[in-house]
Amino acid sequence: MEITKLSTKGQIVIPESMRKDLEIGSAFRVIKKGNLIILKGIEEFSKKEVEEMNELDKIWKDIDNGKGKTTSVEEFLKEMKTWR
Repeated sequence: MEITKLSTKGQIVIPESMRKDLEIGSAFRVIKKGNLIILKGIEEFSKKEVEEMNELDKIWKDIDNGKGKTTSVEEFLKEMKTWR
């Protein structure tokens, strides 16, 4: 058994001894029952889903680093139309 803490950002570090066989970017399903939290590995993602998650991870890191872009609703909807 190891002890870890919840950060102010809601992050929990998996102790090193328990993550030896995990790869960076591994996905987990999170299940909460009372005060028990379970992480269950998910391996069924397609290549496209993995690419999308990596892109989202990059976007969130940019936002965390103050590189987010603010637009009006109208500008956002106009840009969204080009995504097809």
